[in-house]
Amino acid sequence: MRLSRVVCFVFLFGFLTSLAFAADITGKWASKSDQGPQWVFNFKSEGSKLTGTMVGSDGKERPINDGKLESDALSFTVDSEWQGEAIKLVMKGKVSGEEIELRVDTDDGAWGTDLVLKRSSS
Repeated sequence: MRLSRVVCFVFLFGFLTSLAFAADITGKWASKSDQGPQWVFNFKSEGSKLTGTMVGSDGKERPINDGKLESDALSFTVDSEWQGEAIKLVMKGKVSGEEIELRVDTDDGAWGTDLVLKRSSS
């Protein structure tokens, strides 16, 4: 009985610690690709919940779906389009100070790229 209480406490402490130390990435983040358009994200983080928008190359804001922020790791999806066809972008990354290293892939794995986002002052 005592061992199960200790184990339960350790798991609870770990969970609460990860929530307390989740990075606050609320704000505008941008990255320029060497071979394409600028990527712009407007993030809002509240604990482990991540919401916001991605601004497409057409200027349209698309909502972030299934957003999670756990400690320094983030993940989310964005429903977008390419040449008139609907696509889903799957994004996973890591926050490090004023940068986010972000991997962007299509959900079918046909395309992907790596980005470094920086907090934008504008």
